[in-house]
Amino acid sequence: MSITVLDVGGTHFRWARWSAEKGLGEVHRVPAPSRTNSPQTTVDELRASLVKEMAERVPPGEVAGVSFGAALDHRTGVVYASAPLWGAHAAPFDLLGALRSARPDVRWHVVNDVTAALLHLAASPHAENRRKILLATISTGIACRTIDLRTGEIPLDGLGLQGEMGHLPATVTIDGEPVDLRCDCGQPRHVAAFSSGTGIRRLSEVLRERRPRRWAASPLAGDEPFEAKLASALDEADPVAVELLDTAVKPVADVVRTALCLDPEIDLVAFTGGVATGLGEHYRDALARHLTREGLYLTSERDPGWVLGRLLICGEDEANGLHGAGLAARRWSTHRAIVRAGGSLSVVSRPTNEPGPGELVVATEYAGLCGTDIQMLRGLRDDPAPVIGHEGIATVVAAGPGVRPEFAPGTLVAVNPTHPTDPGFLLGHNVDGLLQERTLLPATAVTGGMVLPLPADTDRTLAPLLEPLAVVRYALRQLHAFAPRTLIVYGDGVIGHLAVRAARRWLGSATRVILVHHTESGRAFSEAAPYRADVLCTRLDWARLEPGVVGALLATPRDATVFALESVLALGAEELAVDLVGGLPPNATTPLLPGIDLTAARAANCGGLPDPARIVTTDSADGNRVHLFGHRGVADRHLLDAAAELAAEPGRYRDLITHETDLEGAVRVMRALAGSRDRVIDGRRLIKLSVHMGAKQ
Repeated sequence: MSITVLDVGGTHFRWARWSAEKGLGEVHRVPAPSRTNSPQTTVDELRASLVKEMAERVPPGEVAGVSFGAALDHRTGVVYASAPLWGAHAAPFDLLGALRSARPDVRWHVVNDVTAALLHLAASPHAENRRKILLATISTGIACRTIDLRTGEIPLDGLGLQGEMGHLPATVTIDGEPVDLRCDCGQPRHVAAFSSGTGIRRLSEVLRERRPRRWAASPLAGDEPFEAKLASALDEADPVAVELLDTAVKPVADVVRTALCLDPEIDLVAFTGGVATGLGEHYRDALARHLTREGLYLTSERDPGWVLGRLLICGEDEANGLHGAGLAARRWSTHRAIVRAGGSLSVVSRPTNEPGPGELVVATEYAGLCGTDIQMLRGLRDDPAPVIGHEGIATVVAAGPGVRPEFAPGTLVAVNPTHPTDPGFLLGHNVDGLLQERTLLPATAVTGGMVLPLPADTDRTLAPLLEPLAVVRYALRQLHAFAPRTLIVYGDGVIGHLAVRAARRWLGSATRVILVHHTESGRAFSEAAPYRADVLCTRLDWARLEPGVVGALLATPRDATVFALESVLALGAEELAVDLVGGLPPNATTPLLPGIDLTAARAANCGGLPDPARIVTTDSADGNRVHLFGHRGVADRHLLDAAAELAAEPGRYRDLITHETDLEGAVRVMRALAGSRDRVIDGRRLIKLSVHMGAKQ
């Protein structure tokens, strides 16, 4: 795939063609329409000119990757500020929206320039065997980014920002007297005020005023352009030039020291940008002098090489924003997914669609593997979606036109997989599910309330339990109306175990809970669990029942539900309330409930509708009263109740996530489950598999 890549800085605007196979083509460069180059032009005029310049460089219908020198919301493409481009002007600018409006035929991908450079560096040999990399750019502006190479994650705050170190406060002195300089953003004493390219020039003026005689004897007093004479003076070891650079580098060294103190997993601190790359080893030597004089407490004393060995000044093509823009565009034009095809499972790269009107694209964070998913893998269901997975939580990464503001990019959401009125939306069954890095949610799901914003502090690691616990919430709420003295939970999968643990909180302590297992190995797992039913068994016995109403929650595969129902009916309880949580084959019946279509009874309730639920009340063949109901899916209120329960009692449920892995590991587990009825994976009984996508920032 060939991509047009663009790199916008305060001084220059560059563009080229890029592909993963051939790299960069011919690079074109023109002065950027910026406050730096055109100080008298209004910000609105500069922005309009910039969008026009960028839009003209991309061929029709192509993908464009943009490396942009600004503090911007990485999720939305909204630029908050850029001192080199627009000075102190701080009104947000929807750059991505403006580009899409100017060229709607182009698939635009906008990232911060440091993010782009970091992506290029992270793909280089410098990244081998590293855990985390911090990359700082020292140029007209100053900023940094970190990446966790183990997950590919570039962490962001709630505004989509990270690493705006150029605007941290800094203190600089010359001859013991403070230096007071303003940053291009208008604020005094920022790191960039002293350490950026323009900051160093301003600092040199202060040094010249305070040391006129020494300055006059220095090569810095010559008529050549400042950058050239500074590099030349450093080559000659001119003491004035060395002092100037040392003074300018101090605020940067302070930030590096703090970063390494707070996050010792940073294995590489790399520098790029016109200043750092242009001065090369001189810049690294200045950093090293500061970090040697004032290093990390104890660490620098006992292991002097620990900090210094982490410093790298990038070569001109080692952290290139144009390369990184191409990598970013390719990264966000495709995503990885677990795809079922021809009876096989594999992780493949799929195109990432742009959201249309009313649609959302979400990035899965954690997804779970459900019992119905396993049935699909085993060929017991013929659901057509190539990508399964309906349990989990995700973050909105793109919203189509007309989507309400509460679904802005960056919003953490849960997706209710079962639409109560639109059978065309059944997530992970007839619509591609969450076992992929990006999922397109259709407008019917968004407008139908199937997407629920969650609190930002939600424990994401419990996400695979959210939807199944909501199913349990629905079931126990319905059964609660019958005030059962005994609750029989039939099935020892995740629904069964969740029901046992939630029953005490949602039915009350007076209800006796019986958990019926499929195998002795399953019973042994429950025996060792921290929260157990009152009775653990592999077959039902009427003697275990308390007097009064008996409730039954049947959480079984579709080929076992009728057997479980008949087992419960055979107990002869005078009054029995049964929730058919598990699936059923078409037109399922049992002679113990003459004339009852079990499948229809279960399907009568979908997605929380109707409310109250439809319940079939009948007499069994032996004359006992039976209340029978079932449900496909849950309502949003059940999901919210489940989220509140997980937030209130995380320790009650956490151990049910028995296996955790990434996409590739999930394929291995899914293949094992597809080929065997055994649920022992890696020597442990599998209750719930959690799949972590690894954030794609």
